[in-house]
This record gives sequence, C-alpha cells and structure tokens, in this order.
Amino acid sequence: MTPPKRKTSLLDMLNPCLQGKKRRCGRPTPEDTEQLDQYLLEVAAGLFVEHGYAGTSVDQIARKASASKQTLYRRYASKEDLFKAVITNLTACVVHTMKETPLKNPLEELKHVMCLLLDLTLQPMALGTYRILIADAYRYPTLMEYATQTIGEPIDSSILRLLKAAEAAGQIRQGLADTTTANLLSGLITGTPLEQALFGKTPFTTAQERHDFFERGWAMFIRAVGTAPA
Repeated sequence: MTPPKRKTSLLDMLNPCLQGKKRRCGRPTPEDTEQLDQYLLEVAAGLFVEHGYAGTSVDQIARKASASKQTLYRRYASKEDLFKAVITNLTACVVHTMKETPLKNPLEELKHVMCLLLDLTLQPMALGTYRILIADAYRYPTLMEYATQTIGEPIDSSILRLLKAAEAAGQIRQGLADTTTANLLSGLITGTPLEQALFGKTPFTTAQERHDFFERGWAMFIRAVGTAPA
C-alpha cells in the first residue's frame, strides 16, 4: 500500500530547497530567517487573538506553525517575550513612519500619520490585541507596560513632535502644541471608531465612510487649533 503523501506546510515552502534555488540545503540565508520570523509572529498573533493570552501556549503556536518549540524558544525566551514581539511587529510600520516624518509640512504630515493611526486602530489584529490587553493586563501588568512603552509613548511623542513643528511654522496657534492637544486629537480621530469596534460593531461599512469621518474630524481639529479664526 502506498503511504499517503505528507502535506506541505508553509514552513516547508519557506525552505530554500523547495524554491528552486541552485544551492545546497544548509544554513538559511538572512532572507529565509526573516520570512520564518514573520510567519511565526503571524501565526502567534492569530492564536493570541483567537484564544487570548492565557489561553494560548507555546505548544499550540508551534503545532499551528508546523515548527518545533525549540525553533520558537531560540527566538523568544518565553510566551511573554513572544507576545511582546507580536505587539512590536504589529505597530512597527506606523511607529517608524511617525518617527521619520521629515517636517517639510508638519500639518500635512500630521494629517497623514493620523490617517495611518486610524487604519492601524481598526485592523483586526490590532483590535484583538487591544482586547487581550484589556482582559489580561491586570493579571500580566508587564504586558501593558510594554505596550505603553512600545506603542503609546512613541505615537504620543510623534504627534507632539509634529504639533510643535506646526506651531513653529505658524500653522497652528501658539501655546497649543502640548500633550493635551495631542490626546484630544487622538481621541477625536480614533476614539469612537475604536470603541465601536471593540464592542463588535462596524464603525464604517465602506472606505468612503471612513474617509468622510476622518476628513470631518480633521476639519474640526484645524478649526480649533488653526491660525485662522475658528
């Protein structure tokens, strides 16, 4: 009787030996390693969102990824470290964009990063991570501390940096480039959509609805802080 063929997993497909590369199988290249790292984080993120932090184990993640626990533990010393890596990976692009804005037109750049922030806030993985932190932060306070340091503080400081640059350029009134204005702007743009999404509602049914909401919120912000009379 012919034995059944083993199904090829995604980790198999990441193996350069299956990609038609003309080289011997051996030590993975940096590109292979990066692909594997990203895949493991995506698998872990999906399980954390589905089962919660407490309900997800390293064993589950390894099985789902068709990897060994040793593969995970070589990268992350504990489940907590793996979850922290998931948080960092989820927000890295937006945080980097905010930090690297060139300040050529601070107000336009601020509008751009606030639009990115709204999009990030409503991503399913981001919402799942929010729910985990809300549900489990009291039992695992280091997770909330890490999220604050890795996401909250960099985003807040980037918004404040752009506000101060806009103030220096005469784009907003003097005395308004502070943390209160930054917090009010974040709440205006992301507060209600995030609250609705966390309760299982759909804030926007179309991309146009999201665009219109953002543009109205941004216009209200400009009327409040701009140099022209409100």
